[in-house]
Amino acid sequence: MPDDNDYEALLGRAWEAMPKDEIKDHQRWSLPPPDIMYEGRNTVVKNFQEIVDSIRREPEHILGQILRELGSAGSRDGRRLILKSQVSKDKLDEKIEDYVNRYVICGECGKPDTHLIKEGRTQVVECMACGAKRPVKVKKGLKAQDKKGVVIIGDELEVMIQDVGKQGDGLAKRGKFVIYVPGVAKGQKCKIKVEKVSGNIVIGKVVTV
Repeated sequence: MPDDNDYEALLGRAWEAMPKDEIKDHQRWSLPPPDIMYEGRNTVVKNFQEIVDSIRREPEHILGQILRELGSAGSRDGRRLILKSQVSKDKLDEKIEDYVNRYVICGECGKPDTHLIKEGRTQVVECMACGAKRPVKVKKGLKAQDKKGVVIIGDELEVMIQDVGKQGDGLAKRGKFVIYVPGVAKGQKCKIKVEKVSGNIVIGKVVTV
């Protein structure tokens, strides 16, 4: 007859009493690999939304960081991502993994159950599993890459309006990009938010003058 105080017996009874719908499967979290195809010179990531859902970050934030890392223009098309250049699967895997390590994974427990918060001017990864916090590490060379003229939707840029086009929009330049800004005059300096990028053509909206 089993001893009521026997550890194994107590453990067995506790297991039997535990509600089965509350027992979770703590399998290792995994990121879906990018499913890509090529259309002419473009690279299409067919499962971009699935990747976004797995990472649990704002899609525009993920998109912006990946485009900066790749030095490529691109945009979302429904659940897909279209890159305006040919990118290998290995290269894209590397950039997505870099994003996850920088903006998602907890530095203490290694879990992805985190969110981004701001503390002053610093972005911080806060873990909801263990409560740890760590600042986001900005990769060296990122600012230098921005100087090459990579422009993405959502960027805020300081521009000088150098001319006015036939439709009355102000024209500015940034590297290889021509920027159209409605409602401004030649010689005006302003801060704009990028609303659309198509090739080397950028449409911006004035934020402050």
